[in-house]
Order: sequence, then C-alpha cells, then structure tokens
Amino acid sequence: MQTLRRTVAVLIFPAIAYLGAACERTDTPTGAALPPAALQLSSGDDRWVNFVDPTPLNGYFPPGTSCNDPGYRTIQAAVNAASSGDVIHVCPGPYDENVVINNVSLTSLTLLGAQAGTLVAMRTFGDPLESTVTGDMLMVDAPVFQIAVPNVTIDGFSVTNTVASGSAIGIGVKVAGSGALVTNNIIDGVFTPDPFTMTSSSAQAIYLQQGPDNVVISGNAISNVRSIRSAKGVFIGDATGSTDPSLNVLIQGNSISDVTSDSRGSYGVTINRGNGTVANSGLVIQGNTIQRLTGLGVSHVGWVHAIGLEADAPGVLVRENSIRNLVSPTFMGVSTAVGVWFEVTDPSYNTAHVNQNNLDVTIADFGIQVDPNITATGVVDGTCNWWGDPSGPGPVGNGLGAQVSPKVAFIPWLLAPAPGGACRGGAPSGGTVTGGGQIDVMSGTTSGVGSFGFSANAARHSGHLDYLNHLSSTHLNCTVNMVVILPPGNKARLDGTCSSNNYTGNFTADVADNADPGKNGDTFKITYNTTTMDGSTTMPIRSGNIKIH
Repeated sequence: MQTLRRTVAVLIFPAIAYLGAACERTDTPTGAALPPAALQLSSGDDRWVNFVDPTPLNGYFPPGTSCNDPGYRTIQAAVNAASSGDVIHVCPGPYDENVVINNVSLTSLTLLGAQAGTLVAMRTFGDPLESTVTGDMLMVDAPVFQIAVPNVTIDGFSVTNTVASGSAIGIGVKVAGSGALVTNNIIDGVFTPDPFTMTSSSAQAIYLQQGPDNVVISGNAISNVRSIRSAKGVFIGDATGSTDPSLNVLIQGNSISDVTSDSRGSYGVTINRGNGTVANSGLVIQGNTIQRLTGLGVSHVGWVHAIGLEADAPGVLVRENSIRNLVSPTFMGVSTAVGVWFEVTDPSYNTAHVNQNNLDVTIADFGIQVDPNITATGVVDGTCNWWGDPSGPGPVGNGLGAQVSPKVAFIPWLLAPAPGGACRGGAPSGGTVTGGGQIDVMSGTTSGVGSFGFSANAARHSGHLDYLNHLSSTHLNCTVNMVVILPPGNKARLDGTCSSNNYTGNFTADVADNADPGKNGDTFKITYNTTTMDGSTTMPIRSGNIKIH
C-alpha cells in the first residue's frame, strides 16, 4: 500500500512528491545541502504531519513516514496519538490550531517544525518553507502551543496569535512542563485588543506559568507583541497562585523587538513569579538582543523595562545582552525607560550580577536601576557594562552615558561595546588581591575539600589562580585577565581562562576579605564549566586567608 500511495502521489502531485522524495532520499548528491532536520527521516517512533495529504485518494495512515506520506493532518492529532519519546515532524504549510500537550502519561515529546535546527536569522516568518501555526482568535487565554507535560521540545516553527478578547499567548509552559526547550522559533504577531479594564488581557510571546523548572528558551525571534495592558516578550509568572518557584531557567540568544503596551509596561524579559515570596534561583538571561520596546501610557503612566526583575531571583546572571531603543514617558521628570530594573519585590537584588551588557539607551534613560523603594543597603554588581559612552554612566557617575541609580556598583565599566571593550573605565590605579586556603565542596551527599591559591593585580588586570577539587580531582590552572574590586573594597571578582588536563575554558572567582585571619570569615567561590560552582559567597573558608589591599 505504501508503494502504491507514493506512485499515486508522483502521478497526481509532482511538486509535493518532489518535496517528499527529497525528504526520503538517503544519499546526498555532490554539492547538495541536506534538508532541515525536521524533514529528514529518522528511526524510532516518528509521526508526520502535513496539512495537505499528497495522496487524498488513500487518506492519512498514522504515523506516516515522510512529508509525502503523512500520518496526520493536524499537529494536535499527532500529539494525541503520541507516546513518550516520540518525535513529531510538522511539514511546511499553514496550521490553524491551538496545540495542547497535556497527556499525563507523557514524560517527553519533541515537535519539529520544518525549519528545526535552522537559525532564525536565516529565515522569514510565514515563508512557504515554514511550519506556520496560527492560534484561533476565539480561543481566550489559550497559547498556540501549551506545554503541560515534562521535557517537551518546540523547535523550528513560525507562531502567531491574534485574539478577539482575553490574553494573547504564543507558547505557554505550565508548572508541569519542567524541562521544556523552546528554540529556533519565529514568534511574530501576538496581540489582544481588550481594553485596560480587562485585568487579564495582556500579550506575552512566551509565558512560563506558575513555576516550571529547567526551562530553556534559546535562539528565538520574538516581535510585534502588543496589548493595552502590559506586553512581554518572555514572561516568567505569576505573582500569585502556586508557591512553586521557577528554578534554573535559561533565556539565551533570543532576539526580542517591537513589544508595545498602550497603557502599561513593555518588557523584553520579566519575572514576577511569587512576587517576592519564593526564591527563583538559577535564572540566567544571557546573549539576548532587546530593542524597540514602547510603553505608551495613554490612560496610566507607561514604562519600559527591557529586563524586569520583579520577583526574588537570588544570584541572577544578566550577561552579554544588547539593549537599545526604549520609549516611554517620564514620570515627575524621571525616565521610566530602564535597561535592567530591580523591583522592591526582589529581596535578593544585591546578589545579582549584571555584566558585559551593551546598555545603549539614551542619556535620559537608565541602564540599570534599583527601585528607590528598596531600603536595604546592598548593591548590585553592575560592573563591566557599556553605557553608550566611554565616560561611563551618569548621574550617580560623572559620565555621558545612560543613567545608573544608587545601589549599583558600576566601576569599572567598558570603554567600548561588548564583546571586546576593555573593562577599565573609572578603575582604580592600584589594588592587589591575594589568597590561599581550603573550602568545603560537595558531590551529591559526599563532602570533600577544595584547595585554592591566587595572586592578581587590579591595575594591570593580570594574575594567576590555581584550584584543586580533591573530591572530583578537577585541577584548574588559570590565568587572570580581569580583576574587579567591588565596594566597599573588601570584595573582588577574578575572571580569566584555564588550561589543564581537566578543564579548558573560562572561570570566575568571587572572593571576600572579611576577617584576618580568614578562617571562618573570608569567602571563596569559583564558577567554571558554565554551571559548576565550588565554594560560596556566604559560607566561610575552612582554612587560609584572603587579602584585598
């Protein structure tokens, strides 16, 4: 029967059959490019979706074998039939549906659009080669894709959602959707016209709901998100509801643009999970481009927070992002356009690290701002950022770049945009950071010891660090190429590169000179291999001493 169906397809639908033949071919002619990953045959439990049946005389035969021999007309039908570990291939074309992934028996599922694995910069939204999914405009508060089971991948789609009322959502991840990967998607056009009086009527392209963990949002292009209430590119919510925090969320390498609120706030990335009552640790916002955000404030004062930290996010890392073109009205003569904003509902604001960002907002706007309502005395690590001018930020600083608020340590700053700009703006002419000793380390429930020694000079931004984790036998032999002494002068950060048999790559060490001798007072924490952390900024070293002078 399969042979007959392919023969009929070739006779009746030569163009579509050609696409299917390209999908099924196992040899690669010289000079020919492979089709996108979603259109390549793969072994295992694969299911194929095509909105057009190339063999209408025979109908769909699940699960299908290719775009020329599909098993389903709709994505939802394939999802409903899926088992854990299945891969659903969605062929090019338009799909008008809201896909709900909520079968509690599923522990993993992969949905591959026709452009899965293809960078968004090489594509055009809604192109005939895209799998374009459009939500039903009458589906109130319904995402185009709703993820409600663990370990789901959404890769390589074009997504749009304009609703007649209620909230407009592109891709939603519920608390049961921990482990989701949302990557290589073009989300263009997420809009609700509901008036300001409708309290739930907002637009968000990607929405994490009520505390999913270990979610990765990477390499997506998000644009044209608009609502009368607050509009958001990526939203980690909600302020009320469950007490589950969202842990270890990574938002990396996305392009977020043209987000508009007609009456409230416009956000590129924001979190308000728990509204300060739960600790959302492990949040990383890195390498994103955020631009052209507008908070119009027609009936209320509007605002723009390119990155809005409005919940407890201890140790949040905001790195290597580029922020520009923020538009909102002033309030009592003060700009409401902010690159990175810390709300009073973030009690851990002083554990944040905001570094190596291009804060290319105007001299009237804030690059980094801490809510004036925060009464604590700690400071945000806002060092090594580009403020739009080599002279650094104002008005707390004396520069001609974007503004910086009190409670932000901004010295030194970048003298040119990242990457590549030297982090020496306003840096002191001297200062050495030296130390050696031991820390406690853990591997699961097993405890051990780590030994460290370092010597670095802040004026020359040079030095050496040696570290050995006796538990894992990891030995780091590292060159220090960045030294930042933080206010009030008893803390420092060392950055550089390591080369050894165990690890080659970057490292960051956070050290504090709290006592002399340092045992039970000084602290040492080293981060390497992106996520591996030994030591602590709060737990004292077990022996040794650290000196900053």
